[in-house]
Amino acid sequence: MVNIVRFLRNVGWRPVASYFLLFLVFFILVQLYSLNSLNIWGAGALAFSCSALLAWIMYSRIIAPLEEVASVAQDMARGNLDQEIRISSQDEIGDLARSINYLARQLKNNIEDVIAEKNRIKAILSSMSDGVIAMDAWGRMILINPVVEELFRITMAASRGKNILRVIRNYDLEKLLNQALETGRCMQKQIQILAPEPRVFQVHVIPLQNSGAERGGVVALLRDITERKILQEMRSEFVANVSHELRTPLTSIRGFAETLLDGALEEPDTARRFLEIINSETERLSRLIDELLNLSRLESHKWVPKRQPVNMGELIKRAVAILQPRAVEKNLAIKINLPEDLPVVQGDPDMLSQVLLNLIENAVVYTQAGGEVSISAAATQDEMKVDVKDNGIGIPPESLSRVFERFYRVDKARSREQGGTGLGLSIVKHIIDAHRGSVQVESKVGIGSTFSFVIPLEHQAASEDFS
Repeated sequence: MVNIVRFLRNVGWRPVASYFLLFLVFFILVQLYSLNSLNIWGAGALAFSCSALLAWIMYSRIIAPLEEVASVAQDMARGNLDQEIRISSQDEIGDLARSINYLARQLKNNIEDVIAEKNRIKAILSSMSDGVIAMDAWGRMILINPVVEELFRITMAASRGKNILRVIRNYDLEKLLNQALETGRCMQKQIQILAPEPRVFQVHVIPLQNSGAERGGVVALLRDITERKILQEMRSEFVANVSHELRTPLTSIRGFAETLLDGALEEPDTARRFLEIINSETERLSRLIDELLNLSRLESHKWVPKRQPVNMGELIKRAVAILQPRAVEKNLAIKINLPEDLPVVQGDPDMLSQVLLNLIENAVVYTQAGGEVSISAAATQDEMKVDVKDNGIGIPPESLSRVFERFYRVDKARSREQGGTGLGLSIVKHIIDAHRGSVQVESKVGIGSTFSFVIPLEHQAASEDFS
């Protein structure tokens, strides 16, 4: 009895009641027919009417709701999870409809959580400054972030499912990733990739684990250290250049001093010549140290121009007056071409004076006797341009892009002979950059050079805010 009750509870009472009612109808028909109270045609008509009634009840209560359930379930399977099955009956089909609606709501919530998590991961990958490459256990690419797309000029869609070598043609990177896949260990290596642009990367490869012991691929982080590498090389080159530039005058001073101590003091003419050389080398050494200190201060980004109204015409005339004696010694003519309405600029007068002195001194040094140096200035509504032009020896085309580098000299022997340190133009560039301007050079060998710098003109209010 308990089993029967449990069976009826599991099956439901409505199907049992419908079958019992159908059985009762046909039992009554049989009894009426057996008692001759109903003929065959009446029994058939009554049976047909009851069957039609039961069919309509079954269609409206079972078939139509099931068709609606099936139709809505198919739409849900196609991804439309916003609709619901509107069946509110308290029978088994109603329970099925409510279960499917609950399943759809849960599935929609789970999909929204997955999409939100995917968007968070995408945002994290997009905001990373390092490149990210994810590969499956078979070495096929499954994910790259926008940094990798930009660095290697590839797209996620074009690279998905391909071997790394088909996307980034570098055997060292492929070997590193394959080693991480085979060994399941973290790998780290510095790799140089030449295409599409030469770059140096610090690559970290981290294996992934699937559920269980099966390996699930690797993730590679590519950190671009090209700039750091260049800075390290520049630092090493700078130290080497400084050491060389300091060693040259010190060696000269030491050599002449030892010569004097060995007996050259007894020869007045020789001693005086050696002392003049020592004095010249000492001045050059002092100038080199001062310029190194100035350059270090400018490159530290701690120096800020003390902006104030500057009369560029007066600065030019003052710089020319300082260098006029040297020009007279070489029989050079210095000409100044300035408009009467030259506006006042906002800048650091001491630093701008140093710019003018460096440019004009270079023009005087590298212009042959009898030549000419001209300084001109012009202003537009937004900027002022100053040109220092000479008809000296000029600069070869291959050196034009490097003249503003530290310690770079076009003619090293002549530059040292003239007492140059190779830092003047580098200091000029840093000062003009600090004034948010630009500096450039045009030159032809044997014809001369024109060094120009441009400084933006600011309104009084803007300059006050800046200062």
